[in-house]
Amino acid sequence: MKKLFLILTALSLAFSTATFAKSKKADAEQFSCSDGKRTCKDMDNCDDAKFHLRECGMHKLDRDHDGVPCESICG
Repeated sequence: MKKLFLILTALSLAFSTATFAKSKKADAEQFSCSDGKRTCKDMDNCDDAKFHLRECGMHKLDRDHDGVPCESICG
């Protein structure tokens, strides 16, 4: 029973890691740090704002430092 649990746990972890990697790659293909967007008004949607915060280091998009960028879009 323990072996089955360990196998299922390992498979679950492998699947979630692969899914996260695909999601991050898709974001990188969809958004770009060199697209000229600098403020929340420039962002098309919440995913766009999250990408710019996470991947481009645009911390000014998260004024209250709670990890959520552009509260007017993502809040």
